[in-house]
Amino acid sequence: MTDSTTPLDGLRPHRLTTFGALSLAGPDGDVVLGEHGHHRRRLALLAVLAASGDRGRSRDQLLPLFWPEVTQSRARHSLDQLLYALRSSIGDSLFAGANPVRLDPGVMSSDVGDFNAAVERGDARAAVEAYRGPFLDGFFLSDEPEFERWVESERSRFATSYASALERLARNADAAGEHDAATRWWGVLTDVDPLSSRYAAGRIRALAAAGEHAAALQFARRYEARVAQELETRVDPAITKLVNGVRTSAHVELAPPLGVSVHATPSVLPDDAASSPAPTQRDHTPALESFGGVAAPRRSVNRRRSAVYAIAALLVVTLPAAMVWRSRIGESGVGAVGHALDLRPAAGAPARIQRRPTRSIAAYELALRGSDPALLRSDSGARRGLEHFQQAVALDSTYAAAWAGLASMHLRVGSTNDTMMSRRVHLALAERAALRAIALDDSLADAHASLALVRKNTLDMASADAELRRAIALDPRNARLHEYMAQRYIVMKRPDLALAEARRAVALDPLSPTATAEVAHALQASDRCDEALVQLAPLRSVRPPLLRVSAIGARCYVRKRMWPEAIVEAQRNLGPTGTRGLPLLGFVLARAGRVDETRRILATLLDRAAHDDGSAMDVAAVYAVLGENDQAFAWLERAVEERSFVMDLHEDLVANLESDPRYERFRTMLGIQKQ
Repeated sequence: MTDSTTPLDGLRPHRLTTFGALSLAGPDGDVVLGEHGHHRRRLALLAVLAASGDRGRSRDQLLPLFWPEVTQSRARHSLDQLLYALRSSIGDSLFAGANPVRLDPGVMSSDVGDFNAAVERGDARAAVEAYRGPFLDGFFLSDEPEFERWVESERSRFATSYASALERLARNADAAGEHDAATRWWGVLTDVDPLSSRYAAGRIRALAAAGEHAAALQFARRYEARVAQELETRVDPAITKLVNGVRTSAHVELAPPLGVSVHATPSVLPDDAASSPAPTQRDHTPALESFGGVAAPRRSVNRRRSAVYAIAALLVVTLPAAMVWRSRIGESGVGAVGHALDLRPAAGAPARIQRRPTRSIAAYELALRGSDPALLRSDSGARRGLEHFQQAVALDSTYAAAWAGLASMHLRVGSTNDTMMSRRVHLALAERAALRAIALDDSLADAHASLALVRKNTLDMASADAELRRAIALDPRNARLHEYMAQRYIVMKRPDLALAEARRAVALDPLSPTATAEVAHALQASDRCDEALVQLAPLRSVRPPLLRVSAIGARCYVRKRMWPEAIVEAQRNLGPTGTRGLPLLGFVLARAGRVDETRRILATLLDRAAHDDGSAMDVAAVYAVLGENDQAFAWLERAVEERSFVMDLHEDLVANLESDPRYERFRTMLGIQKQ
């Protein structure tokens, strides 16, 4: 039996390298195509085909990548010439198909092919080994903007898959108790994305588990400084809590939390303490560990002085501890400690900034246009909104509200299967925009709400809930925030609380169509479908329509077993593209006994996912509807990796999975208490 990657004549295949520098080597390792002259276009075409794998690329897809400005007939002629030149220089059997054009793996192998195959079979280690650097790093074609956009999109996609593979290796090592390996993998991840709080937390935990507490704290200091410098904000509170836990477990005396420095004021200390030498950065026996770049007092100073610092450190670490000390030493003692400290942001950490409205009329106008809620009702509208906010922050980079809006729009566009940018890239840009908004104005409720939405998409539910509650505390009369809370309670299986929040939103904004729809959603989740349908009635005439209206209606009709009405509603939910609501239509058809049609929908979703034009969550939901749990869970895992795992308006679709023990992991992710 012949290996599928070995030609029948026994020769080794040519080898295309795409990660890092792009090059083609012959069977003997000699360079066949370099980057000079006309070779660049040949290499570019091979890279496109190698990245496309078995599905290849149709000729119509290839033409705009390389010849966007010429007539179709001239472009087709140029493509034929390019294909002929490649066959002449490599071999007549180079291509396995004419349209779509595919590479024969027996004639040409590639690192990107190895990477895709490893990702497909779930071999994280092989995927990491195949990835040697950014896709087509430094490679370009002059005056070919479509090709450049394709490269950027693919580069982002492969980088995202690489990071996912690394994270899987890191988490597997954590679970197996292989602390050294876990430390190594988390270290690579923090090199890949130095600003990721999730990767930073993983590295700190791994180092601590390996007994490297000092290294964990040293890395945390570097991470804090980098976040302060590049994002102009403080680290995530969860990191601070984690570091304090590492310090405590290592039996290190308490030190100030991230972003706070302690400075002695000798004049308020006892006389004998004031005469002691001042602490310096050269001290090697600190009474308090230095954290955040500030030296701590030496052990050699007077005990009373050390006691003051120890009490002070305890006070700034936690409010409950401060209250304990207040009860023990009295108001005067606390006051003395307070005077002994100059609490201010450490070097590199920004001060709290309040309210940064723009002075640019043009930026304000763009943000106002981007904030139109109607833009969220269509994919094209969301893209226009994203452009408005991008232009607004370009005009005024200190406009906090525009950064918050930019974060929300990146999340919305990222849910559209954008062909130019992956979900992960949109999510990363959304996170940075939200953090930037908070750094500019940490009293802006919309900024915290945007970060809450980001955290929800990364399945960091504790942080998401904290940010959302902070947003509501800052702006309790913002109806939209109560809608978000209602949605969260529905996912948590608390429809009673969801209904209360949704009704609060309507009370604050009685004519809001989204708030009214959220009341209907909460009623539907409470199995009060007759009331929900009444609530939906006035929303039928809203234009552009709210797709969630038909989605909620379809679910209600399914519960009432009114199949024709349910199918009509589900078809309305498809939207203008005819694809957005396919999982819901598959759910309705399956419940109505039309399983063959559901399977056709599944085939469509699988085809879209194979072409990177679909959501793994959609595929998982339809498999769940069909009762094929093994496939459903496999696709749910994939949805977690690609960051498409969301439960909003999917709760009925995956209900079949909730009794399966494997669902417990996802229940934990979502913060759902087991019923």
